[in-house]
Amino acid sequence: MKKLVVTLMFTVVGGNAILAQTNFYTNVTNLWFQGYKSNVLEIANTRLVANSNDIAGLILKAEYHLEFCEDRMLSNAYLRVVQIGDTITTTNFVQRWQAISRDSILGVLDDIAKNPMTDQEIQTERPKGFIKHKPLSDGRLVEALLKDGYFD
Repeated sequence: MKKLVVTLMFTVVGGNAILAQTNFYTNVTNLWFQGYKSNVLEIANTRLVANSNDIAGLILKAEYHLEFCEDRMLSNAYLRVVQIGDTITTTNFVQRWQAISRDSILGVLDDIAKNPMTDQEIQTERPKGFIKHKPLSDGRLVEALLKDGYFD
């Protein structure tokens, strides 16, 4: 499995590592669904090292923080998703972003501010992040990026 992740994260071209784009959406959604969520976070972080405004990396990182009830990090990650998401102008992303995603993210941020989780709630909820066969909740945003040619 580790070899798969390394292959997914990097393609070596002429001695220079570049972020892999081939089948990005399929690869990250499959990794997530199979329970390799920390691998998806590594992919997101790698993308963000290369470009701190990479919307796909920001979405995946926020998804990880949401899944594992990391509210402080989630708030910062979601704020970045909103900041950068508002600048994306491609057709499919804009439709998805304006239809549901932006308001959902702002709703989560509002909930965190109004009703922060207690340590006991976090201890109860965090292990649920390890449950396999759960789809990415913001995967449709990444899929919209795919349809817009973002990973080409």
